[in-house]
Amino acid sequence: MGSPDEYRRTLMDQFRRRQIQQRVFSELQKKAKPRNVSEAEIDSAFERNRTELQKRPATVTFRQIVVAPKASEKAKLVARTKADSLLAEIRRGGDFENIAKRESMDPGSKAVGGDLGWTRRGATVPQFERMMFALNPGQISPVFETAFGFHVLRVDRVQTGEVKARHILIIPVIDSTDLERGRLEADSVARQWRSGVAFDSLAARHHDPSEERGILQPFPKDSLPLSYSQAITGKKAGDITDGFQLAGARGQVKYAVVQVVTMTDVGQYDPKEIRAQIRTQLAAERSTREMLDEMRKLTFVAIKYPD
Repeated sequence: MGSPDEYRRTLMDQFRRRQIQQRVFSELQKKAKPRNVSEAEIDSAFERNRTELQKRPATVTFRQIVVAPKASEKAKLVARTKADSLLAEIRRGGDFENIAKRESMDPGSKAVGGDLGWTRRGATVPQFERMMFALNPGQISPVFETAFGFHVLRVDRVQTGEVKARHILIIPVIDSTDLERGRLEADSVARQWRSGVAFDSLAARHHDPSEERGILQPFPKDSLPLSYSQAITGKKAGDITDGFQLAGARGQVKYAVVQVVTMTDVGQYDPKEIRAQIRTQLAAERSTREMLDEMRKLTFVAIKYPD
């Protein structure tokens, strides 16, 4: 499964993909004509899924503020100077890809010469997005800072709404003093939140923009990372946890403060509720399937074979 942070990020990625799928499905439903579903069809679907419908899993939704300990000004200066020296090396004719493989501290792109693939708007932090979409193919950015560290960026290709780019990331060193400062900041966030300070206000000042602000769709409690599971044990809807440690990427440590929004225990599904859900789902699936079939009829696909 990898590190705890990789597991945590995998869960967040799954949640984001699920949100996108739900939005797409919702748009398709708006365009589709409603379809009737018979009681016999509902009975059949219920029987096919009887085993899965026996027990409702325990779920939780939550929102969070994740505090990333900040490097000292001295450490940031060292990292900035390093990034400046790499940019100078590139401008003297150094090979960007080889320098990225040698020096970049981004484990996700280092081995492939900093290649980030195609990136759409909204897929990365604002500072990085602004720089990436401001450059033309072949251009190299000045050194710039984001929540991740200091970057040198090269745009390789551009197409409508997307950019293919490479980058080199240099991360300032975080020492024990910085970690303690981050822990105290998380404790302060928890106190202020409990005293009534608005979530949005606290998030604007303290939340790490590279992290999700929470999971607001019911998520199985037994699939939560251990740090989250332990933090919410004994909590109920509305409760706010103390700050707790997360294992971050590249060995970075972060601290989270979580508010439980909803929490449900394992239980039996309400038969009426289940039948209503099955009816809605079957009708939506039928409408969407018919619309997709119509789209396929209107789409001409040419298959060309080599001579």
